[in-house]
Amino acid sequence: MYEVLIKEYLKRLSLKDINNFANKNNMPLEKGEDKIIYDFIMNNWLEVYKGDANKAFIILKKQVSPNTFNNIMKLYNEFKDKIK
Repeated sequence: MYEVLIKEYLKRLSLKDINNFANKNNMPLEKGEDKIIYDFIMNNWLEVYKGDANKAFIILKKQVSPNTFNNIMKLYNEFKDKIK
């Protein structure tokens, strides 16, 4: 059930949404990182949701700045802990 909801949400996700979320969470992105994060979400959401999230995040770590990656992991862990 949740997979269907996530897929529907992702159909509407935009670069503007990525940038707005980053700004709202005091997470400045370097030029082009919004597109990298967008592509990562689109291609790896299922692995993060149901698989080995750490394996998926290794891919992202190689593509964004260390500061951005650390902020993403901080937010991921924060939101993941709220769901449990």
